[in-house]
Amino acid sequence: KRALVDLASAAGSSVTEVAQAFGVAPSQLYAWRRQMAGDQPDADQAVATFARVDVSDLPEVESPVADCPDPAGRIVVAFPSGARLRIDGTVDPTALRIVLAELTR
Repeated sequence: KRALVDLASAAGSSVTEVAQAFGVAPSQLYAWRRQMAGDQPDADQAVATFARVDVSDLPEVESPVADCPDPAGRIVVAFPSGARLRIDGTVDPTALRIVLAELTR
């Protein structure tokens, strides 16, 4: 891990190139870099936490999303924390609208 992070941090090198050369995701190199900088605990020291989830009936949607000529595709939702959610393929527009509405509350 340290060798790959050092290589990616070397002058004239890029995280993407190193990641591709060694078959790891660029995000993994960034995570290792944060761990080594002390910004994040090692996996052995990490403490699991849980979030409360309340499940209720789904609200009705007032107007349906217009039909898309090509329903298959990709949707990427970027959260303020930097996390990303990628949805590939056909997505139920009503369910997606409800989920996004809940996330923006």
